[in-house]
Amino acid sequence: MNAADVWGIPSFEDARHLRGLHPGRLDGVYRIDGQAVGAAFVRPAGGHGANACGVAGLWVRPEHRRRGVAAAMHGALSEHARGLGLQTLEIEAHERAGDARGCLERRGYEEVGRQLELELDLDAAPMPEVKPPDGITVVTRAERPDLLRGMYQVAREAIPDIPGEAADDVGSFEDWRATDMDRPIHTHDLTFIAMQGAEVVGYAVLQRGRGGVAFHSLTGVRRAWRGRGIASALKRAQVAGAKRAGFRRLVTENIVENAPIRHLNASMGYRPLASMLLFRGPLL
Repeated sequence: MNAADVWGIPSFEDARHLRGLHPGRLDGVYRIDGQAVGAAFVRPAGGHGANACGVAGLWVRPEHRRRGVAAAMHGALSEHARGLGLQTLEIEAHERAGDARGCLERRGYEEVGRQLELELDLDAAPMPEVKPPDGITVVTRAERPDLLRGMYQVAREAIPDIPGEAADDVGSFEDWRATDMDRPIHTHDLTFIAMQGAEVVGYAVLQRGRGGVAFHSLTGVRRAWRGRGIASALKRAQVAGAKRAGFRRLVTENIVENAPIRHLNASMGYRPLASMLLFRGPLL
């Protein structure tokens, strides 16, 4: 995955954590003459409720592409997915991996979503002043580890309101905590929480990457508190926190239809990169 993915997985520990979250998940490695040249996984969608669309991932080392490796792994994933009662799969492909689109489209997959990648040069960006709206305070999860239940209520409103389609849903508190909060790359000092009195009204999470790169995860605000500058304050807290932690770049992904967050990022100096594409298609 590190050799084939555009960004690479942030850490082995995080990848191992994700493997244990979904019953029925299958992970595989494709080897040629003992060398690992491909990796793949398939799992049911997250959350609760029946969903015939699963989630899958495929990675092939560049020097071994166009040799049938992806097709062989896709076939194995499809066989396992049928046993789980799945009928279709969603697979992400980076725009910079030009051969990935063709590989999926030849197998009957269609683009169903697109996320624009944006980058902020932290070396060039000034240290932002974090000024929450009147009555709002911003704390970290390290300072207030007791606020997870309130953050979950934010997620239940914020995640379904993100434009675009996805196979996952928020799920139970335990699902959300394991998937979104307790990952090794989601450290408490870079998780920022907006509060009005004792009520959690928003939160934002940074993922610790490698090579001086940090990644934005969800920035969410409860419906009744949107449009007041809370998301902006959380975003500025993230930039300040990333600069203090010594990161050089911040990377985020915005769904094309999510105009408010795209406008906010543009106003803060984020510049566009390539896109992450989401495809949906049949089992082989």
